[in-house]
Amino acid sequence: MRILIVRKSAVAACLAVVLTLPVSAQDSGLPDPAALERLANKKPGYSPYAGRDFPTRPLFGDTHVHTSASFDAGAFGTTLGPGDAYRFARGDEVTSNSGQRVKLSRPLDFLVVTDHSDNMGFFPDLMAGKQSILANRTGRKWYDMVKAGRGADVGIEAFFALFQGTYPKELMYNPGTRGFRRTWEANIAAAEQYNDPGRFTAFIGYEWSASFQGNNLHRNGNLSNGLMFPMIEAFGKKLNCDYVEQRARWERLIEVTQT
Repeated sequence: MRILIVRKSAVAACLAVVLTLPVSAQDSGLPDPAALERLANKKPGYSPYAGRDFPTRPLFGDTHVHTSASFDAGAFGTTLGPGDAYRFARGDEVTSNSGQRVKLSRPLDFLVVTDHSDNMGFFPDLMAGKQSILANRTGRKWYDMVKAGRGADVGIEAFFALFQGTYPKELMYNPGTRGFRRTWEANIAAAEQYNDPGRFTAFIGYEWSASFQGNNLHRNGNLSNGLMFPMIEAFGKKLNCDYVEQRARWERLIEVTQT
C-alpha cells in the first residue's frame, strides 16, 4: 500500500486551482486535462532541495589513530594493529590490550590509521624480542625495560634520542628498510580489507611530524610553544601574504583537540 502525505496548505491550493479551471462539456464536470497540463508547465515543481548547495548528510570519522606500530602508542602499551582499529571503527567488538571488551555505540563512517612515519613498526619487533634489536646494546636495554613494565620510559627515552640525533642507526625503521616496508604494506592491506564502499571508508595514511628543537609541529594539536601558529614571524622570517596563502591552501583543516 502506498501512502501519500501532503501539507494542508498544498491541498487547499490544489483545490483552489481545480475550482478555477474551465470545465469541458465532455468530462461531466472534471477539469480540462489540457488546462491542467498548461498549469503544470507554467510553474516549476516544488522541491525542498532545489537551490541547496551544502551537504545534508554529515559523516563521522577519525583522522588521527595510532596502533602498536607507532612509536608512542606501542611504548605506552598498545598491542592492537590496524585491522583491529578498522574493525572497531566500523562497529565490531574488539578486546583491548587491557583485556576489556569494547564496542562503539555508533559505528564510524570512515577511519584513517595514521601511524607515525618515524620508526613505524619498531615497537612490535621490540616487544617480540627480535634478534636484530637485541643484538644492539641500546635495543637490549630497551627490551629489558619493557619487560620490566617500563615501556613508557622507553618511549620517552627513544623519542628524545630520535630528535636529538642520538638514536642508534641500527634500530632505525626508516622508509626503505625491511621492517618499515613490512609494516607499511600491512597497513595498506588492512585498509584494503576493511574498506566497504558506501558503508565504511578505510583510508590509507600516516603521520609525519616535524620537530624543531623538541617542539612538535605535526599539524594536529599545538604542543609547539607557539611555533605552530606564529603571530609575527616563522623561523626567523616575517609573516607575509605568501605565507598566509600557502597555509590557507595546504592546511584547510586543523585538529582542534585529541585524546
